[in-house]
Amino acid sequence: MINQRQFALCIFFTTATFLAFHANVSAQSSLKKSRNSKPATTLADLSGLAWTGGNSFAAVHDAKVADELFKPRVANLQLPRSLRGITFTDQRTTFSGVTPNDLESVARIPDSNDLLLVESGDSKNDPAIQRIFKAAVKKNRARIIDQTNLPVKITNVEGTAVAKLDDRFFFVFAERADNQMSTELSWIEFFPKKMRFGKQVMSVKFDSPDPQRFNRVIVGLDIDSNGLIYSVSAFDAEAAGLPDPDNGPFAAGVYMIGKIKLQNDEPAIDLLPHPIEYALLDGFKVESVAVRESNEDGPPQLFIGTDDENYGGTLRPLPLPIPR
Repeated sequence: MINQRQFALCIFFTTATFLAFHANVSAQSSLKKSRNSKPATTLADLSGLAWTGGNSFAAVHDAKVADELFKPRVANLQLPRSLRGITFTDQRTTFSGVTPNDLESVARIPDSNDLLLVESGDSKNDPAIQRIFKAAVKKNRARIIDQTNLPVKITNVEGTAVAKLDDRFFFVFAERADNQMSTELSWIEFFPKKMRFGKQVMSVKFDSPDPQRFNRVIVGLDIDSNGLIYSVSAFDAEAAGLPDPDNGPFAAGVYMIGKIKLQNDEPAIDLLPHPIEYALLDGFKVESVAVRESNEDGPPQLFIGTDDENYGGTLRPLPLPIPR
């Protein structure tokens, strides 16, 4: 038998528990609905990056035509000057009524204000979408002025660059090679004014710098004025088949991997026996690297752009590699 005192205590603790539970639920609901909550960043993923002079960079977003038709494709970024941080402007862009699909890289044409905005070549709805758009940059805005197709059929090219050797230009590109031990680093002569390519594509096998750590061999490329080639390898949760991959985890490595040069008037790429490691970044999916040339005799500075899916994107400089 429960006496009156026990009954009263039972009612008291039951009521207290209910009120505490209700208060906790209300607090959580209030936090979710708070008008003061803000996203940590509004900068979308940076799938490609190119230095455009001074403190300015151009980047591309890998929005798809199928379900992201009206999302911006190109961003102009300015390096921070205060606690305000990186500033940027996004823009949508089309050419002859065509909206670029899945831009995964952007390559600056040396000695010009022109960029190549390059589609990945991978589309569930149209595998023929393998275009390169030429964009002129003026007052930090990119305007597409021409287009052509990639010189060969590709799948998921995420790294592209343009090298200038003497007075000749060469387009360098690589597929990301999901879950492979290597990829083909390819190059072909390129004529920017006519947006035409030479007749022969040449390639060299590039082994993953760390196949145990990364499941995408090359996701970013750039080449400095001396022909030195920089690349990015990455770990992507989607390629690993992990649940909820847009929330990570991610990882990346940035390397100097070789040099493009002319040998007997023919272009050639000499890969280093062991890539020079610039950075290992756990928790970030770097997908682009951009060389910022020095006005003096110093070495170029490397910047990286991240495509961290649900976490957004960011831009950061890298320190020089530590000699080993």
